[in-house]
Amino acid sequence: MTAYFPLFLDLREKRFLMFGAGQVAARRMEGLLRYGAVVTAVAPCISREVQGLCIRYPKQLAIEQRAYRRSEIQDGSADFVLAATDDKEVNALIFRECRHKGIPVNNASDRGQCDFYFPALVERDNLVIGVTSTDGSHRTVAQFCDRLRQEASDV
Repeated sequence: MTAYFPLFLDLREKRFLMFGAGQVAARRMEGLLRYGAVVTAVAPCISREVQGLCIRYPKQLAIEQRAYRRSEIQDGSADFVLAATDDKEVNALIFRECRHKGIPVNNASDRGQCDFYFPALVERDNLVIGVTSTDGSHRTVAQFCDRLRQEASDV
């Protein structure tokens, strides 16, 4: 398994292009928006969660209600791209397009097609802890984060 280096970035004004606007996309969008990212979401259907984010973050979140179009990602149009549609083939196309153009990409449906990952976050006061695993075990990460949150609340 590949071990990834945890890296904390200043996301203020970083441009994220997200394909998909369902539950997975909404979870990722919310974290990005809370930390100051500017997100453009492209999807034919917009979930209630994403609609709520539009209300909470009107200056940071733009919606284009349509499907992904081949070769639409322009050089310099985004700092990061997320492929979070409900179609694995479309996500793979987005991944290949980004790789060809040198744009960091995360394919939500294929861990092997990601240049970066979203850690589970444990936040308390001025502390932010990001947790992930080298084997992709969501259960192990969730259990560890639950213990961290419990210990943090006891302090």
